[in-house]
Amino acid sequence: MASKRKRDMSPAPPQRSARLRTQQESASSGLPPRPTLQRELSIFSTDVETEETWPSLRKEAEARIANYTHQKRPNEDKLQASLNAFLQWLPEGGRESIARDIVGASTDDKLHEGFSNLLSALAMPMKTRSRPGTVTSSPHTRRLQSVEAVATTLDQPTERQRSFRNDCLRRDGYRCVISGELDINTWEARGLPTDVDFGPVEAGHIIPFSYASWPYSSVGPPCDHASPFIRTEKEPPSETSTAWEVLWRCFPGVRHEGIAVETINSLTNGLTMRSPVHMAFGAFSIALKPTDTPNLYERVFFRRYPSSERRALPASNMIELKQAPGAEDLELPSAALLDCHYRLAEILNASGMAEVIDEHWRRWEDLKESAGGMLRPDGGTEIGEYLEVALWDRVAV
Repeated sequence: MASKRKRDMSPAPPQRSARLRTQQESASSGLPPRPTLQRELSIFSTDVETEETWPSLRKEAEARIANYTHQKRPNEDKLQASLNAFLQWLPEGGRESIARDIVGASTDDKLHEGFSNLLSALAMPMKTRSRPGTVTSSPHTRRLQSVEAVATTLDQPTERQRSFRNDCLRRDGYRCVISGELDINTWEARGLPTDVDFGPVEAGHIIPFSYASWPYSSVGPPCDHASPFIRTEKEPPSETSTAWEVLWRCFPGVRHEGIAVETINSLTNGLTMRSPVHMAFGAFSIALKPTDTPNLYERVFFRRYPSSERRALPASNMIELKQAPGAEDLELPSAALLDCHYRLAEILNASGMAEVIDEHWRRWEDLKESAGGMLRPDGGTEIGEYLEVALWDRVAV
């Protein structure tokens, strides 16, 4: 049983305001239809507050959240817990930005709209796209164009993924960084040593590889703004708050790390993990929390991490990431990206958003199965609009 962990976070380095630029389009892959966002994108600011002013801004934002009145809006039972979790766990720069938007939401409808956008443009793509899955080609011209745009950006993606996997395993000594188990193929190649634990291991992305293919990643002309909270009718639907923009806005360190569509296969975005650990990592039921010591992390379990799997892991919660002998030229995982994953895990688990997303995903899978194979994951059926109204409008508006 893991020892009780501390939840206090060391302040992240302050980040200054910046303008985001992204012109990539991507394709949805087997996901249910998504509603179109038509939200005003307010001035993008990640200026941090001073130690003296942040508490007052947070208090003001918490008061605004507390004054929210329930009106049977989608998922509003999670709104207050979720927004408070964002205030508590976002890093400097991200927390202030969201707090200002919360304070500036003049109506409950606007507050709920911002909450829905955080759910659908950040939490949902992060969690659902962390799952393994298949990609089916779409017959729709617009979606094929999006696929081509992503393929162009990710030059030779299959080769890059292969290189990503091979380099991750080599850097990590062909072992799961969390359990220490040796890759089963490597174990066989080394003559089946009897004193070594082994199992199936794989290279996993911290920020999911398929994150760029989430529908909200497609954008029109580059925009200077990224607020998920305020709506307008003046801007065309194409100028939307994209998944990447919201991610960068909430986690400035991810943007400064340089992770985007074209760099998603960077070694700094990879970990070698045993298959069940990788699945739990993608489900945000386990995370690595950065410490004050470079490359030293605290292993953090959340309530949905399987108890039998937990008992099978090493007793110590401290994990040092380091290059294996002969792999000193390969970059270690980024503390900023692992910090992002850890903080999102705290937000998803503390707010109950994780269960909401899992439930909607299960409903989507059940609906596909109940249709007797007639419902195509690529959106090629004629009932996409029905699904959008019947299912996904309960997730975001």
